Amino acid sequence: MREPAVPGDPLGAARAAFAAGDWPAALAAAQAAVERLPGSVDALVLAVNSALRCDALARAVPWLEALHRAHPGHPQFTRMLSTAHNNLGARQQRAGDATAALGSFDHALAAWPDNTDALFNRAKLALAAGQTTTALPDLRRLSALAPRDVAVGVLLAETEIADDIADPPLRAREALARLAATPGIDRLRLAFAQADTGDGAGALDAVLALSDLMQAGNAGALAHRLAECSDAARARRAFDHLAGLAGRGREAPGLQWAIGARLALPMVYRDLAELETHRAGFAAGLDALDAEYDAVALARCAPRLEQLQWANFLLAYQGHNDAPLMHRFGTFTGRCLDAFAPPLRAPMPPRRPGAPRIGFLSSAFRHSTVGSYFASWVATAKSRGWRVEVFQLGPTFDDFTTRIGRDCDHLHRLDAPLDAIAGMVRGRELDLLVFPDLGADARVNVLGALRLARRQAMAWGQPTTSGSDRIDCFIGCAGMEPPDARAHYVEPDLRWLPGIGTHYAAPVPPARRSRAELGLPAGRLHLVPQSPFKIHPDTDAMLGTIAAADPDSVVLLFGSERPRSAALLRERLGRALRAAGADPDRQLRFLPLVPRQRFLEVCAVCDVMVDTPHWSGGNTTIDALLSGLPVITVPGALMRGRQSTAMLRALGVDELVCPDAAAQAATALAVAGDPARRVELARRIAAGLPDLLAGGGAMNVLGDHFAALLTEAGADPS
Repeated sequence: MREPAVPGDPLGAARAAFAAGDWPAALAAAQAAVERLPGSVDALVLAVNSALRCDALARAVPWLEALHRAHPGHPQFTRMLSTAHNNLGARQQRAGDATAALGSFDHALAAWPDNTDALFNRAKLALAAGQTTTALPDLRRLSALAPRDVAVGVLLAETEIADDIADPPLRAREALARLAATPGIDRLRLAFAQADTGDGAGALDAVLALSDLMQAGNAGALAHRLAECSDAARARRAFDHLAGLAGRGREAPGLQWAIGARLALPMVYRDLAELETHRAGFAAGLDALDAEYDAVALARCAPRLEQLQWANFLLAYQGHNDAPLMHRFGTFTGRCLDAFAPPLRAPMPPRRPGAPRIGFLSSAFRHSTVGSYFASWVATAKSRGWRVEVFQLGPTFDDFTTRIGRDCDHLHRLDAPLDAIAGMVRGRELDLLVFPDLGADARVNVLGALRLARRQAMAWGQPTTSGSDRIDCFIGCAGMEPPDARAHYVEPDLRWLPGIGTHYAAPVPPARRSRAELGLPAGRLHLVPQSPFKIHPDTDAMLGTIAAADPDSVVLLFGSERPRSAALLRERLGRALRAAGADPDRQLRFLPLVPRQRFLEVCAVCDVMVDTPHWSGGNTTIDALLSGLPVITVPGALMRGRQSTAMLRALGVDELVCPDAAAQAATALAVAGDPARRVELARRIAAGLPDLLAGGGAMNVLGDHFAALLTEAGADPS
């Protein structure tokens, strides 16, 4: 029965406004009616409908929840509640707040487990984070609910191939067979799955079958995928064929593909000999590029900045000093850009009067390791009273991006062609432009080879030299550098910071869960949490020694977004463990990629973290220490192999820094086998962490470095 619409009754006013199509007035009156009559179904329904008409999902959800609680078996209320949560989650995801979006999708499925839209959205959210294992249950349920949906079936098969944790060979073969049998399956899409399952020959055939550039589509991405699957030889052949279709650069991105044909590297090496062969091949590839692209050849190329969009990201994980090779690549890039866009390489115009202007450019000012490390740099510059601008390259802009924007004068969200981005940044007439992670994103590499500010500096977000003659300064950490650091950098000006070089915002402490809850085995757990491409062949024998000396132990690693590379690493480490007399089938365990909080929970139940040589933990080491997990390391010859060393020495636990691999294995075994010692180490680490994360005065020194660079640019930083 409807409540009477007496004069002055907000419910009556809400009905009248709703009937008249005045949704804001209806919403205001309905809210008043709910507050006066909290148990009224009519008031709640009218409030929900008014909120939905006003596109106020967040306001509609609590009223839908009240209806659902009052009538838990009502199918319409249940589905409306689930739909509202799902739509709110989709909106939160578009805004970049993945955490809130996940919560909304969880609520949607708690109300109605068969909400296909919510199942799809939650699965896609997990896939965007590389968490294939998390996505699989939702995709399987979705496939069961919509068995004739070809798109769902294809996505499920691709996800099963990408998830390399349980029974990978059998499941991957079955999923690939289903994909191949899918009516109308795109040949290149199938080729990506072939690359992921180790059928590089089939994937390459799909590229070689292309006869003109109009057919290429995602073939360039497929060539990259072959390299990521550690099939670099076929990746280079694929790039070479595509470069030919594009006239070796006469049409974009033919030059980029020609670079790939010479310089593509695998993600994981089968052994040290293969690593050295690829390094020699990289040097030979630079020779070939110099020979092919002289001034005449460059004049025939399409002058697009995207032609130079290439990252030598994997070179830095070979364990060598890359300065000579990166200098050669930087010289080649500069020569190309001098031909394509000379105004963007030229010196900046004379400075106009005004406050100093400093910018920060990256694609990682979001939830990421780089974001965690360098957000405080933005705040430090702003605290000095300078004009600060942040340039975040898309496509990812999240709530972390928004928070960084609050610490600067202007946040630029950029998702445009490189010439437009470069022109816009140069047009800001910055005195100093800082690249926190130059080397990680191919687009940023091109921008770093241009003159976009009067002075340009880079940090160690990707801790290797840029190779560019347009980067004036490298800013690093004194405690992480070896004595011969000068030889490792092309940049003429090296500046050092104390401590870890940043003020680090610690995450929420992990929940304490049992190993059983986390699906982890018994025995002593030696955690090696680095990505597969960071695990150098020099790691293998040391891990074999640990496993053989303690038959009850388990070496715990994480998988990869590229299952073929993870499988190659599993095979390589398995050989090393067998050679040492250990049992890899029982003692070698790969976990799926997980969100950061779950990673912290895993750290908290392990016994030690075994650091990797040549490329030590950075953010990973901090997370382990925050979880109370001792980290055992060996100082590398380069900065990128010494980050853990600097942290452990700053914490006063120098005994965890070992002189060589044999001592590292012995120390890991000793610490893992001594619970009382681990408790004491955790206590000492916890006592020192606040000072370590506070930066040890690093932000004051950083501000002084910025001031000096601004002075060199002609600005008055005072």
